[in-house]
Amino acid sequence: IRPAASDVYKRQHYSFIKSKRRTEVRLLWYILFAMIHQQDYTAYQTYALLDFNISFEKDVPADDISRNVIEVTERIDINKFVDFTHRNSHGYDGLMMLRLLLLAFADNGYASTRKLAELCRTDIRYMFIAQNQKPSHQAFQRFIHDDLIMSVEDIFYEMNRIMEDELPIDTDVLCIDGTKYEANANKNTFIWRKNTVRNRERQWKKCNDTIKRINKFFKEQNIDCRYSILREPNIDYLLRVTDKIEIYMKDNGIEFVHGKGCRRSDIQKLYDELAKEAMKLFEYALHFDMLGDRNSCSKTDPDATFMHMKYDYYNHTNVFKPGYNVQVGVSDGFIRNIYVSSDCSDIQTYIPFMEKYKLMYGKLPLKTPADAGYGSYDNYMYCRENGIELFMKYPGYYEESKKTNDKNRFRASHFDRTEDGGYICPAGHEFEVDKLTTDTRGVYARNNIKLINHHCEGCPFRSRCTKSRIGRSINYCKELDEFHKEVRKNVTSEEGKKLMFKRDNEAEGTFGDLKENMGYDRLYRRGHDNVQMEIYLVAMGHNIRKYQKLKKKIKETEEKQMKPVSYTHLTLPTNREV
Repeated sequence: IRPAASDVYKRQHYSFIKSKRRTEVRLLWYILFAMIHQQDYTAYQTYALLDFNISFEKDVPADDISRNVIEVTERIDINKFVDFTHRNSHGYDGLMMLRLLLLAFADNGYASTRKLAELCRTDIRYMFIAQNQKPSHQAFQRFIHDDLIMSVEDIFYEMNRIMEDELPIDTDVLCIDGTKYEANANKNTFIWRKNTVRNRERQWKKCNDTIKRINKFFKEQNIDCRYSILREPNIDYLLRVTDKIEIYMKDNGIEFVHGKGCRRSDIQKLYDELAKEAMKLFEYALHFDMLGDRNSCSKTDPDATFMHMKYDYYNHTNVFKPGYNVQVGVSDGFIRNIYVSSDCSDIQTYIPFMEKYKLMYGKLPLKTPADAGYGSYDNYMYCRENGIELFMKYPGYYEESKKTNDKNRFRASHFDRTEDGGYICPAGHEFEVDKLTTDTRGVYARNNIKLINHHCEGCPFRSRCTKSRIGRSINYCKELDEFHKEVRKNVTSEEGKKLMFKRDNEAEGTFGDLKENMGYDRLYRRGHDNVQMEIYLVAMGHNIRKYQKLKKKIKETEEKQMKPVSYTHLTLPTNREV
């Protein structure tokens, strides 16, 4: 059924009216939007004036960490550590810049210079400390690089002395631990000593071949000139040869040509090859200079050494990454000592670490609990000389504590021992002394005894016990065995268990707090001095956080002790009861 004409007209009229209203509404919104965004437009509306007068004492909480930063730095004479004579008279105050740095590192774990500049514009605590000044990131960088990089170590130890005087810190126990921080180095920039030695030898052979070809060229030209073939690489010698070739080409009118379409002469080809090889040898010489006594380094951070780390983003095989070995000593949660080195292991860092502690504090701790990475003959001898009790485990400590079974009974640590310290193999044969040696490679001379078993021939356990043709041999040191006995006795005592538990909580907990809680899991600066300065700033921020928590805990304990006792729950006796 077709609709009536009047119904069709009504529908068209209603749709026209709706589209007209939509157009009017859109036009109205456009006019309002244009009026609001005009420069001479003012939105007249009622508003109330707010009081934005802010004061540090009223608006910053009493237990805020910024107050602790000011309290600690007030007792530091920064002019004793930093020389400001080279600075302009209009420069920023050194104590103010130090407070801003310490507050940022205490708040965030690590803060870049741009983050510091942003905090000085947005955070009222930084504004108060900066006295409403707004130092740029360049100003912070100049202060760190020019004034702080050489004195941050002294400021760190001075701050520790202040905290030691203020709080009850047990400095007789120093919990030691180390970790490897990834350096700020580019990927695939490694330099390996063995590769450098091998490549330099190959390049020197190429140089000698080129010199032979040069001698052959001069002989064909009937020129009485012959260059010697050296056994050892000598860059100066190669440069003198190239200079002589330049003189020859100049005297004979031979021009140097370069570029596409230019044909070089035979002597120029030899010259270019020798110059290129000389530059390559010079590059290898730079690599040896960067390596020093190490086996690896990085081109972008020559002070960083390639070390085994937990995650390898190069090829996900846990091979190597450039980094630094950071050693810390912790007492009651406070970082007391720091040592940054390029050693891949912790054994060689213990003695320089303790010597640095003695230099800064004038004494050594009585106990230094540490894991098995520090147990060695040199470290134990150092502890004995300086009166430090042995609470450092040694490699193989956990293996010795296991029960003897069929899998480990052929290890020397599970052999039976004689009264004089000798070894008895699983077959019941006693080892005999073969020779005595003295090892002088370490800090202390070590007397070693080599034992050998002459009953291995025809023994049914030989295939499982040794692969040597002459029989099973063992090298051991009597002094080191005595040290191991003392360590086992100390660690298994009640005091030793408490100290090892304390070390797990404090030393390893410190790195856990910095890496996981504060997000400081890699280095941001390059070079040993810059990395050391960065670690010191991070450690000072950590100590200020511990200082705040400990002071707050002491205050709460004192308030509980001073709190008056309430007697409202007691009822007084009546007159009749009296």
